[in-house]
Amino acid sequence: MTQIEDLRGYHDGLAEGELRGQYCTPCDRYQWPPRPACAGCRSFDVDWVRLPPTASLHTWTVVARTKLPGFEDKVPYAVGVLEYTDARIRLVGHLDAEPDGLRVGDEFAWSVEPSADGSPQPRWRPAGTGKAA
Repeated sequence: MTQIEDLRGYHDGLAEGELRGQYCTPCDRYQWPPRPACAGCRSFDVDWVRLPPTASLHTWTVVARTKLPGFEDKVPYAVGVLEYTDARIRLVGHLDAEPDGLRVGDEFAWSVEPSADGSPQPRWRPAGTGKAA
């Protein structure tokens, strides 16, 4: 399985407006990053499932300068590590929140929106602010 094939379920989910992660049925375990087989039991019985609508902020950094298309006018902006505690996985994502107001443990909700190039990307906003999945 190639790297692109490893991410097919993730990208298919984004195209359908969902944020997905892998789940192994035999050992009842989520995994991220995606792999062809479960990192715990080595089973190939892994499926792509919709992730819960909210995750908590584990840590973050603030981007002060960028040449990334579509983000030049957004600096400073925060990139966070979002944790699904029950699933025991963490994802990295762009936080649509003021960096100075962030606190570890803050709840964020995802939505899928078009990026600068039109491709669907997850966007994380403070939970309870509206536009969430």
